[in-house]
Amino acid sequence: MIEKMPSERKNKSFIEESKKSIAYLQKKEEFLSRIFENEQMLIVVWALDGRVVWFNRYTQAVIGIAVEEQTERIDISSIIPRDMISRIKENLDDTEDRGIHYKCENPMVLKDGRQIYIMWHNSIICDDEGNRYIVSTGIDITDLKNAERRLEEANSNLFALNEELMAQQEELSAMNEKLMAREEELRQNLIEIKRQQDELKRSEERYRLVVEGASDGLWDWDLITDTAYISERWKDIIGLDKEVVNNYYETWIKFIHPRDIKIVINNLRNHLEKKTPFYLCEYRIKTKDGRYIWVLSRGKALWDEEGRAIRIAGSHTDITERKQMESKLKYMAFYDPLTGLPRREVFMDRLKIAMADAKRNGKKLAVFFVDLDNFKTINDSLGHHIGDRLLKKVARKLKACLRESDTVSRVGGDEFVILLPDIINIDDTNKVANRILELFNQPIKFNNYELYVTISIGIAIYPDHGKNERAIVKNADIAMYKAKRDGKNSFQYFDSITKKEVEIASTIRRDLRFALEKGQFFLHYQPIVDARTGKVVSMEALLRWQHPKKGLISPIHFIPIAEETRQIISIGEWVLRTACKQMKEWRNMGYYGFSVSVNVSVHQLQQPDFAKVVFDILNEIELEPRFLELEITETVLIEAMDTVVRNLYRLKEMGVKIIIDDFGTENSSFKYLQKFTVDGLKIDRSFVSEIKVEVNKAIVDAITFLGHRMKLGVTAEGVETKEQLDCLVESGCDKVQGYYFSKPLPPDEAIRMVQKESNYFIFSPSTQKCCKKVDGTKKHSGKDKTLGKSENT
Repeated sequence: MIEKMPSERKNKSFIEESKKSIAYLQKKEEFLSRIFENEQMLIVVWALDGRVVWFNRYTQAVIGIAVEEQTERIDISSIIPRDMISRIKENLDDTEDRGIHYKCENPMVLKDGRQIYIMWHNSIICDDEGNRYIVSTGIDITDLKNAERRLEEANSNLFALNEELMAQQEELSAMNEKLMAREEELRQNLIEIKRQQDELKRSEERYRLVVEGASDGLWDWDLITDTAYISERWKDIIGLDKEVVNNYYETWIKFIHPRDIKIVINNLRNHLEKKTPFYLCEYRIKTKDGRYIWVLSRGKALWDEEGRAIRIAGSHTDITERKQMESKLKYMAFYDPLTGLPRREVFMDRLKIAMADAKRNGKKLAVFFVDLDNFKTINDSLGHHIGDRLLKKVARKLKACLRESDTVSRVGGDEFVILLPDIINIDDTNKVANRILELFNQPIKFNNYELYVTISIGIAIYPDHGKNERAIVKNADIAMYKAKRDGKNSFQYFDSITKKEVEIASTIRRDLRFALEKGQFFLHYQPIVDARTGKVVSMEALLRWQHPKKGLISPIHFIPIAEETRQIISIGEWVLRTACKQMKEWRNMGYYGFSVSVNVSVHQLQQPDFAKVVFDILNEIELEPRFLELEITETVLIEAMDTVVRNLYRLKEMGVKIIIDDFGTENSSFKYLQKFTVDGLKIDRSFVSEIKVEVNKAIVDAITFLGHRMKLGVTAEGVETKEQLDCLVESGCDKVQGYYFSKPLPPDEAIRMVQKESNYFIFSPSTQKCCKKVDGTKKHSGKDKTLGKSENT
């Protein structure tokens, strides 16, 4: 008994505790039930077959389920949307016991027609038996959705408003850009307007400066009112009182030169009648100081709808200087500016007219071709300014000899042609030619010069010597060549023989250019012997030309052409070098006691370096200067210029001998011999050939006497007879040269003269006994002597 008591107490205590627990649980369940029943959310417990197991009162109130309805009769789809049920069932296999945490929002339409929004939260639970149930809890978010919808609407409205505002802002921005662009455009327009205004102002200033400063005068003529605007400068030039001129036509006509009025009116009318695109006219107007000036008027007219000219504007340009220049150029085109004589073209036109007249009337005419003798030498020696003055004086002299109907023209440097129309007979031309020659017998005087100038005249007669103007002039030129060849200072008529000679001369002129480089020249040497001893004292080098087609050409045919073309400079240097080489060769062969003599042209002496050329040649050949003689003509002394003088002095200082050739043939004064130190005089052959004539003998005596008084050696050239030799010995001549002794010979033949100089007999009739024969010859042993000639010469 005692043992059972605790057990009973224990059970009793357990029962009491259990009751308490049950009571507690019941209270807790009731408490929880009240919570779930009264909770403001939908709570639905439903089985997977769709049967609703339990829902709380809030669910009943919201959904509107009647109390009497059995729970098992309510389908879950009447409470929960079907799509949510399907989605829950699809995910049951993956959830296992962890529950479904699936949320969704669905609208629900109640029985009273209201629509609410429920946010459902679903989870899975299992009972003790393992059955699974879905617990879906829902919260009424209708107010939230309405608030969201209102917020969305508000946001939408705000967005739309914002979009509208943005659109308006963009529109405003676009409008602002347009306004800014317009503003910039307006600003640029203002800048452009300002620039145009400035440019217009500058243009106006330029226009004003051009109008006031330019020589062109502007005019604007209103043809309806006959008033015109004249620019300030030209208003002053012609002496108008104001710029706007009334009665302009009559006013302007008064200023135009009477001879030009017609052309001005015609040109103006042609333009106003639209016959010319512009009004253009050159005429003279009278200035306020009474003189006339040339103007070029240009203008352009305006016409109304009816084709009537209503206005014309243009300019006046002063072209006086241009007209004067044109006149001068026209004059220069037809007249020689130096002499004022007509040019060749004018002469040929007049000749053509005169020939036509002569042919029509059965008359004749003559053409003179006039050329100054040695003008080139004068021009080169004294200078071109003296040459020009000489040509002017010659032109005046020629005009003084002619009639008014005659024409004299300058056609070249020192060449003139004269036309003599209406020639009756040859005596008429002879008289004119002689009158011209006589007029040039007197010296032409300058300030410090007195020149003796001679001329050569060629004459051709129409129609005897040519049928056209060119043939007549050419044949007169040919006749002039004949006059020069025959000694100058004369006139000659054209003939066919002279024409042939001129043609030959033309061929020589052409071929002479290549003769030197082709080696066609060679030298011959003519001995000069001592008149007392008969010894060869010099060898004169004489140039020869072997033409490949014409054979041997005489120096008298080609030397003048070489002088004229100045080829004599290069040819002369070749002669000098060749002669010096030959002299050196003779000396190397053992021949002494003589020198070589070379003729020098004035053109060579006018070369500044001529003395140096001679010096270089002598050094090159190693020939002493004392064995070289240079023969110069008297003309060189008469027309000497500074360059010639310097060359002569340098040559003398070098030791080269200077001989004056052809002495006495020029119209010179002996005073020139005082200025130059020379070594000898050479008497021209013209005096020797006529030495028996008393006058010529006197001249030879005088030249010899003069030379000896000046301590100069005297040589006579052109000795061809014994009588000439006797006269020269009697006159005291020192040296002689000519065909009486030897013609010019090749070098090897010339040296034989030196080898056989003992064959010469030197004697005089009164002293023959003083001579004795040596080696088959006679050699003079006294002072008197006469020179004989061996058979070898």
